[in-house]
Amino acid sequence: MSDSRIWELLARKYNNEISEEELSELARLLQQPGEALHLNELLADLQALPLQSIASEAEEAKSLDALQLLVKVDNTAVLFKSTMELSKRAKRRKGLYAAGATAFLVMMVFARFALNTGKPPTSLSVPLNEVVTSGGSKSTIHLPDGSSVILNTGSKLSYNKDFGVGTREIYLSGEAFFDIAKNEKVPLTVHAGDVDISVKGTVFNVKAYQEDSMVEASLIRGAIEVFSKSDRERRILLRPNEKIIIGKIAHVRSSEKNIPLPPEKEEVFVLGKIKTNPSDSSISEIAWIQNKLAFYKEPFSSLAQKMESWYNVSIQFNDERLEKFTFTGSFEKEDIIEALDALRQITPFEYRLENRNVIIGKAGRH
Repeated sequence: MSDSRIWELLARKYNNEISEEELSELARLLQQPGEALHLNELLADLQALPLQSIASEAEEAKSLDALQLLVKVDNTAVLFKSTMELSKRAKRRKGLYAAGATAFLVMMVFARFALNTGKPPTSLSVPLNEVVTSGGSKSTIHLPDGSSVILNTGSKLSYNKDFGVGTREIYLSGEAFFDIAKNEKVPLTVHAGDVDISVKGTVFNVKAYQEDSMVEASLIRGAIEVFSKSDRERRILLRPNEKIIIGKIAHVRSSEKNIPLPPEKEEVFVLGKIKTNPSDSSISEIAWIQNKLAFYKEPFSSLAQKMESWYNVSIQFNDERLEKFTFTGSFEKEDIIEALDALRQITPFEYRLENRNVIIGKAGRH
């Protein structure tokens, strides 16, 4: 997609003439590498500047001449077209404003620098609001629109600076529990790895750690629409107590001469139900909010992955058959040794702990 399309959509956005479909398209384009996102936030700041009406035709002509002169110096036809379009529409609607012309001049200087160097000037770069958790900590974030997010440890959440004004865009790496305020006029999108989640007002959990090869979304209340960035036409609508896992599976390939080829990755969608743990009524997908590691009919292989993150250990199996055994339960205050001892009361196995490495084998094997 060319830069001209981004500029066209930005022009429509800040002229209050953009549709919801175009807002979604702009949000997707702003995810691509480049500086358009920083520019978008700069424009949001400029739009908030106090406006001063132009008193005469002479001042109006002077403002337009200044814009045209800057465009001629930069030789940037696309920027000129977008800027003049905004100016003319503003004139038709309420008259041209001096502060608006100043904002456009700053925009042009910024764009000239970005197009010539590929980087925004440091003094004008406006970063996303960002929250990072580490060291076993969690964080509760209250967003400007009244939504709240609980961010799990080892996670990062970012959102646009003008959140709630025209767009609501959230970028997640890790795990978070969302309670989103309803606003049909300003839809919300969560970008998690290769997956986008469209939200209007609902409660749900998203797990999307970079080291994992999948993204999991679990819906508690309301409705969400989930789709992959590689196939935006394939949209999955989730209802309460449903979850979806989107991941990629590598297929081994060989040429006609049986020469190994790079594995081909296929995207897989797996739909499932959220189930309550009968022992304590906990929901495993969101038990982490209550500082619990809950699991329901969980294969030992996937439970081991959760325990690795929960206890900060590495777990290896010496017997692949053990990986298929399933467990139901929850851990809260147990340490790694107490947790393993509890599990082997259900399925006999042996383990040894070497520093932060756990090696699990069949009972009776030494």
